[in-house]
Amino acid sequence: MPAGTGLTEQRIGQIFDRRYRVNELIGSGGMGSVYRATHLEMNREVALKVLDPGVADSEKQVQRFHQEARASSRLHHPNRIRFYDFGTADDRLFLAMELLKGETLADLLRREKRLPLGRVCHLLRQVCKSLAEAHQMGIVHRDLKPDNIFITEIFGEKDFVKVLDFGIAKSTEGPEQEALTQTGFICGTPRYLSPEQAMGRPVDARSDLYALGI
Repeated sequence: MPAGTGLTEQRIGQIFDRRYRVNELIGSGGMGSVYRATHLEMNREVALKVLDPGVADSEKQVQRFHQEARASSRLHHPNRIRFYDFGTADDRLFLAMELLKGETLADLLRREKRLPLGRVCHLLRQVCKSLAEAHQMGIVHRDLKPDNIFITEIFGEKDFVKVLDFGIAKSTEGPEQEALTQTGFICGTPRYLSPEQAMGRPVDARSDLYALGI
């Protein structure tokens, strides 16, 4: 059983931030847990990501979270997951996002092992479109990997891609970014890190393209 599973399951059926009814635990990871929840006033189902308490331990971390959430919420390309809300409640930072049905590219590869070249191009072309918007606005994803590429069906269109987890995205613009970025701070998944990212050096759009190539 993952650490903290009991605590995360205690939230089922509770009201979070006076707006969200927590319905089901979808999954837990290194930074927090994701729930299927309902926005009570809008009667809309969302994916509610509640970060672990340690993320909100320092004012600098809270500032970084809000800056990155604001930056990511500016993205509107249909091939990225939509953000509805973010903030702090119950001493936890949270994100309310579009609730998707389908599977990640990682799940698909585990099941089918190898995909036809045409299908691969179709999927990754959509990832490139989402990244193009982000990079044009000075935002770098920093954790692009098969687990963060979600494949769904929208209005009968199969293999529709949604790029997930801009939660550690980094804005490369604005003077406040330098003050909020920890020197030598490394984030991401080791297998897909570009050399400069692995060494804790400044990153830009090329780091995402390196990860996409892998």
